[in-house]
Amino acid sequence: MTYTRRTAWPGRLLRLLPVLLACALPMTAQAKQDNRLRRIQILPRQGTTSLKLFFQSPPDYRIDLLPGRLRLTVKDANAPAFKKLRSYSDSRLTGIFCYPGYDRLTLVIPVKGGQPVVQTVGSADSPLLTLEVGPSRQPAQRPDILPGREGILNGTEKFVRDFQVPSRSALPFEPTDLKLLKSLLPAQELQLFQRGEGLLYRQQGSQALEVFNSFLAKAPAVRALAWYRQGEALALLDRTPEALAAFRQGEALWPAYLEQAPATMLTYAELRAKSGDFAGGRALLSRLMNRYAGTAYAAPLLGRLAQMYDWRGEKGVAAAMYGTLVAHAPGTEAAARAAMRLADTEMFNIPHERYPKQLARYRAVYDGPSGVALRDEALFKMALVQALYGPARDALAASISYSTRYPRGIFSTVINQMREELLLPVYRELYAARDQAGLVKLACDNREYLERCFSDPQFAPRLSEAFHLLGQLGREIELFGYLSDRNFTAAALPFLTATVVEDALTLGNLPLTESTARGFLARFPGDSRAGRVREQLARLCFEKGDLKEVASLLSLLNGKGGKAVLPESDYYLGKALAAAGDQRGSERALSRFVARAPAGSPLLIDGYFCMATTRVALHHYPEALEAYREGAKIASGESADQFHYKMGELCLKLNMVKQAKQNWEQVASRGGGGTWAKLAGEALEDLNWRLKISSQLP
Repeated sequence: MTYTRRTAWPGRLLRLLPVLLACALPMTAQAKQDNRLRRIQILPRQGTTSLKLFFQSPPDYRIDLLPGRLRLTVKDANAPAFKKLRSYSDSRLTGIFCYPGYDRLTLVIPVKGGQPVVQTVGSADSPLLTLEVGPSRQPAQRPDILPGREGILNGTEKFVRDFQVPSRSALPFEPTDLKLLKSLLPAQELQLFQRGEGLLYRQQGSQALEVFNSFLAKAPAVRALAWYRQGEALALLDRTPEALAAFRQGEALWPAYLEQAPATMLTYAELRAKSGDFAGGRALLSRLMNRYAGTAYAAPLLGRLAQMYDWRGEKGVAAAMYGTLVAHAPGTEAAARAAMRLADTEMFNIPHERYPKQLARYRAVYDGPSGVALRDEALFKMALVQALYGPARDALAASISYSTRYPRGIFSTVINQMREELLLPVYRELYAARDQAGLVKLACDNREYLERCFSDPQFAPRLSEAFHLLGQLGREIELFGYLSDRNFTAAALPFLTATVVEDALTLGNLPLTESTARGFLARFPGDSRAGRVREQLARLCFEKGDLKEVASLLSLLNGKGGKAVLPESDYYLGKALAAAGDQRGSERALSRFVARAPAGSPLLIDGYFCMATTRVALHHYPEALEAYREGAKIASGESADQFHYKMGELCLKLNMVKQAKQNWEQVASRGGGGTWAKLAGEALEDLNWRLKISSQLP
């Protein structure tokens, strides 16, 4: 339903209350008889058509806007058929159809040009209802929020418009009179009933409900009390239909009791208004307002009446009452709550540059005289205003502030969702500013709320880059390990796990490296990073001496198209295959290694030596001699002596006696008494003796 009501209100709260009571008190009597629609006056105007409906008494009505027509329903009313009006037509309307019913009157008014816009004009106590039927409005503009905040708006707009924060009654809770209970219940049952009321006072609705259920089979007076209390417990649990049914059971048994329990009457009034019985709820509330006129309870009761009109959809009436409270009941919680409701009406309608003024309105409520629930709501809306209209970092700080002050507050779930949304623009700002420390702190401090950040595929790599530039690999392992267990990191999980393998290996945490690598290969065998992780695991196995597993992990490298991610992996594979007796496979792996190994690799010298050894085993002597030569070029000291000694042996085998002698002489001439020098000297002596014997001296 879309309409507003224009209403004039007195300037003083105390003068307003009698007027409101005058509106409400007669309704109990009038609801029992039909309210007759006596006359309909139609006044076409430029752009609108005004319908004046003259009732016998103030109508209890509802307007529904349907495609191409509007429908007015008036409870407990009747009217003539008004058949002549069915053929009426102007630029807006195409007839008025009146349908009297058993307990209601329905008017259907077809409208030209699509769905109409209707505004009601009149006061709550007037029998004249005026409908201004105008052209369809342009589609409502979206709130002027900052770009990128649409996710926050979509998640909060309807919530803020519809949600009403639960609060205690505007009247104090009063336990049932002890004398009355003593006259109705034995001592043990009396204590149980009082215990139930204590639970109700502490707003523990579920437990209270269990207690009062046990009294529903007692005498009628006790049953009535139990039904009333059960209704209050159900209202606390927001089970409105059941609560209303319980109150009606109590009212049927003992209607006069409501006058003895004002807080109970107020709950009943609100339940009736929520359930569609606006007139009945307003009548009960008006009786309470009459009773408490001139007291401290007058302002909160007026606030509850305004809330009833708000529920009914009469925003203009509600706003007028809220304005009266703000102006004439300053310093009260009721005025603070009214100020909150007025601010809410502009939450999504302000230009974003005006958001500081809106923020100040909520801050005034938070700093003013208000209870915990209202302060909770005000702090939430301060965070929401900044989340929609303000800088991302300020908005994030406000959301975190709410979570710190109210970790289990009413709005915690919504705040957490806002926090997730805000982290994304803040992360992008930090990355654009190259603030590596800020990015790392943001991720570590908000690790539970990074879901939206992970919607950016570059987030995890950029975060890892920041950790590495700061040299904080330990913190990266801790954070990525935590994130690996979160559902929202599923797409980035291979990267996170592989990074933990890298970091743990760099820091020398070999148990973590091995366990994480094995887990990665089990979960992501087809991932593009699997090859590197497999080779890193093979390195660990090699260092532990498990050459059999090294050969198993790296056997793919010797297959067709196999290529190691890490050049040293071919070295590990060559050594493992050589130990297993696969000289041919070992030679292929070692050949790839020496061809790709970077200069200065500590494994390169041994790689040449092992490759030459496998070639000798395969009887590839010239190729083996070449490997020895290349190794000797980069070797020094004892390693170089070893290469030259082996070259001498291989030259002798190839019948290259002169070259053999030269290599051994080079080793023997170094001196120092090394093993290879000693062996070379012995080889030379043996060679010289053999040459002398064979008369083949040079």
